[in-house]
Amino acid sequence: MKLLLFSGTHSRHLYVNKEIIKHFKETLVIIMEREELIPNPPSNIDENDRNNFIKHFKNRSVKEKDAYGNLSHETIFKNHEKIYLLPNELNTFKTANKIKEFDADLSIIFGVDLILDPVFDKLPKDKLNIHLGLSPWYKGGATLFWPFYFLQPQFAGITIHQISKNPDEGEIIHQSTPKLEYEDTIHDVGVKCVKNAKNDIIDLINFYKSRNHFPGKIQKTSGRVWRGKDFHPSHLRVIYDLFNDKMVDKYLDGELGNSKPILYSCLRS
Repeated sequence: MKLLLFSGTHSRHLYVNKEIIKHFKETLVIIMEREELIPNPPSNIDENDRNNFIKHFKNRSVKEKDAYGNLSHETIFKNHEKIYLLPNELNTFKTANKIKEFDADLSIIFGVDLILDPVFDKLPKDKLNIHLGLSPWYKGGATLFWPFYFLQPQFAGITIHQISKNPDEGEIIHQSTPKLEYEDTIHDVGVKCVKNAKNDIIDLINFYKSRNHFPGKIQKTSGRVWRGKDFHPSHLRVIYDLFNDKMVDKYLDGELGNSKPILYSCLRS
């Protein structure tokens, strides 16, 4: 079975994707360069928001380094056929022609921008995206942050779905949420989601090898697509100023309600 793998360059992407490639004899990897893991804070914000911004992304970097280690795409994919590209090179005819020539049986996507024509039409029938967020509630970007902002840490999870030409709208194949525990910070939950993704996608690969298809669930509600422009550093006041990054504790104490997402998985169907 031939795999077409799309991978970002952040450690969270490499941590999952290095396990995926172990389950295929032949893989073509499309590697897309990602932005800096620790961005510079905007210049036109007040000191408190600036401090929260720096703390938030520094904490994420520390948590992810502890969880995933120092990973590099050069090392992980050194024995695989690969294409390294910048974001503006992803949806080009050059990339599409290489994908058509490879003729994969399955595609898995984790960590790259939205795939559009001419590349989209060259993908195999089954093309799974690993989305760090629960669709349809949280689609688009920063979808492990927004559940915390809306006081719903229990809605931080993953959705593995067939891709479409619209962000995170394809048939849902599998969803999961991590076990929340006292003292979990926002980034602890994020790391747990990534670890779930690694285990869950391997289960789905084995499912596919035995069934040769994925029973999916159509998303019947539109939800919301979160974009980069929706985020402002002042949103971090909810996480750090109001809750001191202890929102999970408040949820487990029953102070934030008890609503829970209804999840789908073909592994349970």
